[in-house]
Amino acid sequence: MSDPSKSPLTNESVWSAICYAYKVDPYSPTFLSKGDEIFKIDGTNNISISSNKTIDMKLQYSDTDFTAAHWAAVNMKVEGQFKAFSGAASMAVETTEESKYHTVRVDAIGVCTKNCITTKGPFRTHPENFLTEDFRTAVNELTVEEIESRIGVFYPIKLQLGGMVKRSYIMEATEEDNESKITAELQASFGRECLGASSSNTLKTGNRSTNKNAKVRHEWKAEGGEVDLWFKVWLSDADQSELSSAMKVAKEWADTIDASNYYPFDFELRPLWELIEKVDADKAKKFRLYLEEKWEKDANRHLPTMFLPAKLRVIQLSDASKRFIANACNSHKEVLVEESAKAQNHLDHLLHFVDKRGYKRWRKAAESGKKEVIQIRELVFNDPDITVEDLIEQLEVRSDYRFVESKRYLGIWGNDSKESNRVEKLNKDFLDEIIKRLQTDFITSRFSVEEWHVQLDECEKHVNKSVQWFDENLSDVESRGRKADVSRAIEQVQSIQKSLSGLLKRLETEFENHD
Repeated sequence: MSDPSKSPLTNESVWSAICYAYKVDPYSPTFLSKGDEIFKIDGTNNISISSNKTIDMKLQYSDTDFTAAHWAAVNMKVEGQFKAFSGAASMAVETTEESKYHTVRVDAIGVCTKNCITTKGPFRTHPENFLTEDFRTAVNELTVEEIESRIGVFYPIKLQLGGMVKRSYIMEATEEDNESKITAELQASFGRECLGASSSNTLKTGNRSTNKNAKVRHEWKAEGGEVDLWFKVWLSDADQSELSSAMKVAKEWADTIDASNYYPFDFELRPLWELIEKVDADKAKKFRLYLEEKWEKDANRHLPTMFLPAKLRVIQLSDASKRFIANACNSHKEVLVEESAKAQNHLDHLLHFVDKRGYKRWRKAAESGKKEVIQIRELVFNDPDITVEDLIEQLEVRSDYRFVESKRYLGIWGNDSKESNRVEKLNKDFLDEIIKRLQTDFITSRFSVEEWHVQLDECEKHVNKSVQWFDENLSDVESRGRKADVSRAIEQVQSIQKSLSGLLKRLETEFENHD
């Protein structure tokens, strides 16, 4: 049996979409799909149809404080029932397992609106008078679970007809992440509208481009018109110069949307239990209670407890590490200045032509090393964005290059590369010294964050255990003996205090090590 939410409206009037109840659907761009027809109306006397041909594209940002479920409920005017969309508009990166990390979500949305359908008159003020007999019978005979699955949970009083495309990005977040930073990251990879789509799949997981430790999930959904046109916007990188722009494709796509493939979206909803109450008040109460309990479980499925540890940036290095790097740069630069001067003295000598090639290589090795020192100082002290991990990678590439240059064998018996090899070895030793210091900071930082999380988790267990014990025992303290109960309470508090003291000591040790 075909899904009525996917079928064209050829055999029905275009406004018939407003006569249906709707189910929550995680596979739909709107998080809704058609349930069963619940209203029987007389033509267009009870609805208003307006032509509203527009194309609109937007980015919608969600985080733990204001989730995608909140956005869905607010946009559809059912703010009080936002938990209904917690499962469909999931903020979890892995849909099959729990994650302790906070996430952010960006929905890139493109819509083409053709018509707007709105209820009016008696149909708006007293919709219960237009209920079908099948619906009334179903309310009396079906269980609340069957009403949800076969009929729906909401009914519309307004909707748009046209087409909708949505690409969603759900990713683990650090405490430093915000809307502007995340948006810039996505636009760099998927274009300004972030609507690039791959024809190979509509669901993909991977890692963020700016943080390899952060997981990301991509979803792509589209309904209405010839949605395959959107595959033209597939971006393999940020360069759009030879690719179709999102707006150009949107206009082409809009021309393919008509009454045979309209998709309903941009709903204004009401909860179905309002109509059920007009048929069976007791069933309405049971239906509402059933849904709210189910939605509460969905909302509690993804409850992150911490942010993903942020990559340590060079600017965040301890003052001791920065002093170490500065001193190393100064010392190495002094050595290179002396080496360059020695090479130049030989070149200035009357007999320099005897080993001119070797002296020039010697001077070149010293001068290039001096430039490298300046570049490293610039990265360490003036680049606010570079991470320790990225700087280590850069320096390792430089070190490998210096190693190769220090093994040259030029001229007779290698005399033309003898001094330059020695200076290149000094350059490599300098780089390796900086790398070793950075690696120590990087590893220490990662270890500290992870260990702090373990400590906090352990502390949380003690707190929860204590609260549970208090709830179970202190209510009847008089009957069981005040002295014993108070002693037990003291033990629990001392256990909490011990965990917190351990965490505090660990934090203090970390700060002392970086002084």
